[in-house]
Amino acid sequence: MNEDDPTINRPATNDVAGSRPIEAHLFTWPEVSPDPVMKMRALASALPHCAVREIIFDAPFDRVWDFISDLENNTPRFEKTVARLEILNRSGDSLRIRARMSIGLRTDFDVILRPGWCLMDSRFGQIGMAARPEGDLRTRFIHFEGSALFGRILRPYFHWNIGGDFRRLNRLLT
Repeated sequence: MNEDDPTINRPATNDVAGSRPIEAHLFTWPEVSPDPVMKMRALASALPHCAVREIIFDAPFDRVWDFISDLENNTPRFEKTVARLEILNRSGDSLRIRARMSIGLRTDFDVILRPGWCLMDSRFGQIGMAARPEGDLRTRFIHFEGSALFGRILRPYFHWNIGGDFRRLNRLLT
């Protein structure tokens, strides 16, 4: 066999192992839409002062989120540091709330409340909760708490506090 024979099929010099260029216009790119839990994970990872935990509840998403999103009635039931919560103003998915803490302190929060998403911010702390269905009868729930004012020093307390929230939520939801 003569290597100089032009009739021999050889890959072009820019071909890798005989591959051909991809014709991208013939393919569609997958679309990725992060769910609320994925978004909350990303947000929490950017807040080093926050403790973050996840759990799967044996309850359907609608049951979990209807309970969580009723902030005034249910937050004091699962968050023992909150004695009372009052909605001061609501405009679409933006709320202004006032929380009276168990120790008597009052603080106002700016809140974004959407299906599967709740983000709260005050001068004292940041709180996030998000959920997504895990099949028909289970719900993945993520929760973070923290305080930029106090930095990382209170993160172990917030981690412990979220664990208590999860235990109470589990009892209330199932």
